[in-house]
Amino acid sequence: MDLLSRKYNFIEEFITIDNEIVLSKLEKILKEERKLQSEVSIEHKKILSERLDSYKENPENTIDWQMVKNDW
Repeated sequence: MDLLSRKYNFIEEFITIDNEIVLSKLEKILKEERKLQSEVSIEHKKILSERLDSYKENPENTIDWQMVKNDW
């Protein structure tokens, strides 16, 4: 079953749930999942750290934002 079909099936089942405890648990899981998805990955943190270190070593080696905007 593809992801879209699974989503629709989940929504159909979710709508029919009348149990408050089950709904609360599902909501908690969804909130935790959203939080995890919004966090920066380890790989991206590493890249950001490397770029920050590079900037600290040579702060003059930068490009003005206006120049970047004009080039793009």
